[in-house]
Amino acid sequence: MIEKTNPNENPNTTPTSDVFHAFDPASGEPIEPGFAESTGTEIATAAKLAARAFDEMVNFPPERRAELLARVAEKMRFHEPEIVDRCVLETGYLAQRVIGEFRRATGQLDLFADLTRRRVWDERQVDPGDPNRELAPGAIVPRPEMRRRLVPVGPVAVFGACNFPLAISVVGNDFVAAIAVGCPVIVKSHPSHPGTCDLLGRIVTDVVAELGFPAGTFSLLHGRRPSTSIALVQHPAIASVGFTGSPVGGRAIAEAALQRPRPIPVFAELGSTNPVFLAPAAVDQDCETIATGFAESLRFGNGHMCTKPGVVVMLDRQSESFIERVTEVMAGQAPLPMLSGSVVEAFDQGVVDLEQNSGVQKLFGPANRTNLANPRNSSEATGPWHRGPHWFGTDAETAIDNQDLHRSGLLHRETFGPVSLLVRCRDEAEMLAVATRFEGSLTTTLHAGEGDETFTSRWLPIAERFAGRIVFNGWPTGMEIGAATQHGGPYPASLDGNSTSVGHASLRRFVRPVCYQNWPAGCPGDPIANN
Repeated sequence: MIEKTNPNENPNTTPTSDVFHAFDPASGEPIEPGFAESTGTEIATAAKLAARAFDEMVNFPPERRAELLARVAEKMRFHEPEIVDRCVLETGYLAQRVIGEFRRATGQLDLFADLTRRRVWDERQVDPGDPNRELAPGAIVPRPEMRRRLVPVGPVAVFGACNFPLAISVVGNDFVAAIAVGCPVIVKSHPSHPGTCDLLGRIVTDVVAELGFPAGTFSLLHGRRPSTSIALVQHPAIASVGFTGSPVGGRAIAEAALQRPRPIPVFAELGSTNPVFLAPAAVDQDCETIATGFAESLRFGNGHMCTKPGVVVMLDRQSESFIERVTEVMAGQAPLPMLSGSVVEAFDQGVVDLEQNSGVQKLFGPANRTNLANPRNSSEATGPWHRGPHWFGTDAETAIDNQDLHRSGLLHRETFGPVSLLVRCRDEAEMLAVATRFEGSLTTTLHAGEGDETFTSRWLPIAERFAGRIVFNGWPTGMEIGAATQHGGPYPASLDGNSTSVGHASLRRFVRPVCYQNWPAGCPGDPIANN
């Protein structure tokens, strides 16, 4: 399906060419073919086509949009081997991991096709009019009839995640939500897996043509330059943005949107440290199970999860057995490839920063391994981008004093990859004090046992202030997609803590309310009609 070939260029260095490649995470070698950076003309053409498509799509019945989503899922399944192979090549993920994400992506397409048919996003209210309303004796002030409905906002620019090339990408959560409510989509492919994006983009383009949708219903733009992304966001035809990625990237996109003559909403999911709190009775009753679960959750997807447990808070007096079991599990976890050279560089820098912090102790790292040729650098035993788990510890006082909302503080430091921080506290009051220092997180987790009821009742109101999803006796990695799903939280977890980027409620991001006053019922354009 992909035919373009171009000279090699490393996308993890400063761009100097209009052509870039994906790189094999297992070897660091470039993968053919190359992909051309989208030009300003191509961006403008895609945006203008999307604006024209929107004029048509607003009149399409939901059943037609549902057919598009369902057909994309069907065609993806037909091309599953090709998509999975390319995704494995570009990400270094195990095939089973990619197949699982493939199932999630196609299942999400089918789910949102059903939600579209059922119009679950289409909330309408009517306040009846009263021509004889009397506010005071003899004072007749007619009450107008008011009708309220949600309408699609227009073309949506989508920026997918590097860690979910299928489920949060070209055909991912932003795409399905926008198409479902009637918004055209322009996707800017991720430079870490442009080949996977291209395969998916061709499928959507083919389905758009087969079903007779206007050409601008969907467009895929390749690019790795920040200027390409900014040009897309600032085109006047773009009405909203869906973004999943780093805080730096998300803020740059949001600032670009605010600099427009007509600013637009940006729904950006930025990640978090997802603190886990271990209440005393839970540790006493099931320390080994909890420790094993933490080590496995941290390593899920090699730590390339926005819901990775990046901070664990517990009593110092209970930490010895916990540390012993966690390090035992980590010692048996082989190094795995990171997603890209830039991710490796950021991960290594994050580890160095923690190692150089005088208030932090290293609990586990490559030096703990005895089965590697060079225990100091796990990458040398496998490949240049391979990394294993790293674990650090500190006390509550240091964690509280060393805090900064802008990701440099210990409690808000999200290092993408398998690294986490253990915060050891003197008592339950200090654990709760640590909890109050978190400003925003996608998730937080509490492990509690019989006898932890008082701690739980004191902890929960604090957790509700900073977390979007609260997990009890489980782990934050892995998420169900449903009506109650919430994937978003106060900043710095996301830019809009009132929205979710995953689940049924994600549909509401790309619609806006309109009130119709005294609009005649039954006449053309009746806002309450079934359109």
